[in-house]
Amino acid sequence: MKKQLAAALLLACAPFAASARDSLGSFTYVEGGFQGLSVDFGTPGSDSLDFNGLGVHASKELSDNFYIYGGYAWSKNSDLDTSVYARQMQAGLGYRYTVFDNADLTADVGFQHTKLDGPGSNDNSLDAARVSVGLRGALGNSFEAWVKANYVDGSDYDGEFSGTLGAQFVINETWGVVGEVEAGDLTSQYMLGVRASF
Repeated sequence: MKKQLAAALLLACAPFAASARDSLGSFTYVEGGFQGLSVDFGTPGSDSLDFNGLGVHASKELSDNFYIYGGYAWSKNSDLDTSVYARQMQAGLGYRYTVFDNADLTADVGFQHTKLDGPGSNDNSLDAARVSVGLRGALGNSFEAWVKANYVDGSDYDGEFSGTLGAQFVINETWGVVGEVEAGDLTSQYMLGVRASF
């Protein structure tokens, strides 16, 4: 996994310097769309649990270098005899450092909360700190992409690494279509939706 993430980071960095776009889009935006989550319980012979639902994410620039971010997603698993619901929340502070006119290094520190529940079940909540380091860049006048390495740890987690790949097709100064995939050892998720930048 670490080798694959390093290779993806190198491949993602290469086109940024040669891109024709002058600058990145805003770090102030709201986006929403379809959200999927897969949880692997890590026990031999057990199947992963897949959830599908909706998610909303937002980011707000505080200065040229700092921004805050947050998100909420709710999804449902219908494969079992009774429905199980997953709710996810995250919030944190980010830092951006411009390496080219069209590419920024990013670092995020935040908190995430995941809750799994169903009819008659006890509250199963997982809380953890999350750290991400990545690169966001413009690959052309109408296309942006980003790659991140993430680490999640807390009393409810045995520290987990994951990698994130995302992209935005820019329609105009405000609207874009976004997609993002995050893959880890035990959990994986994706989002496909629409972004409004300000």
